[in-house]
Amino acid sequence: MKKKILAGFFLATLICGFAFAQDSNALEAGTGTITYQAENTNTSAEEEFSFLLMNYFKDKNPSLVQVTVNFFRERQLVTEDMQMPLVGFYAELFRDKNLKEKILSEIDSLNIKSVSNFFHSVAEFDVDKFYANPEANPNVNDMFWGSFFASGKTKYLDLIIDNAVKYHDEKVDLVKFLTGDSACWSLASNAQQYKEVREHLEKSRQKGEAVIDYILNTDPDEIRLNTIFFIQEQRKNGLWQ
Repeated sequence: MKKKILAGFFLATLICGFAFAQDSNALEAGTGTITYQAENTNTSAEEEFSFLLMNYFKDKNPSLVQVTVNFFRERQLVTEDMQMPLVGFYAELFRDKNLKEKILSEIDSLNIKSVSNFFHSVAEFDVDKFYANPEANPNVNDMFWGSFFASGKTKYLDLIIDNAVKYHDEKVDLVKFLTGDSACWSLASNAQQYKEVREHLEKSRQKGEAVIDYILNTDPDEIRLNTIFFIQEQRKNGLWQ
């Protein structure tokens, strides 16, 4: 069985253990669907963690440290699908040395080695160097979203918009196509939820008016379906097997 293509992990779904995934076998059979896969049932700690991270850029909620600790005390691990958005979020957050030291100390007090190792790795990660020359990959969009939610800096939205504009019409490289379409989907979804995202998209039309109009005027569910349909057509033509 071929591996699933994971397209467009972004913070709004992944924090609570969901994956925007596409089953390549189903696509080959002509029945491709995008599914949400829940790893476990949401708890109040998970919901609080998700809400706080996705809105932190608005008010820099001081309960972040305790909410982070509560979440990982209950969760006990950092799953693979959570890693990229959390790296983006905490790498941006750790620019504040005092906050970094406080979070690391509290996380270490949990005595969960894998979680401590993850956070210390993020603390040592050179996010600016990585962002200076990011690879085309849908998971990298999740890092950009994480950094935006931590800071509200629109330069991270610009990186996602750039991926949407550059790769939305990609017809050769599947990973680049998924990078572009996951950028479109996540921008469309978050533009519905956050006026800051919508307003920045409207100001960025010069980057690619047709693509940005598509993002602003197309339902995120329709974007997902368009992604599936295009991949199906490519495979019918012998591509992206």
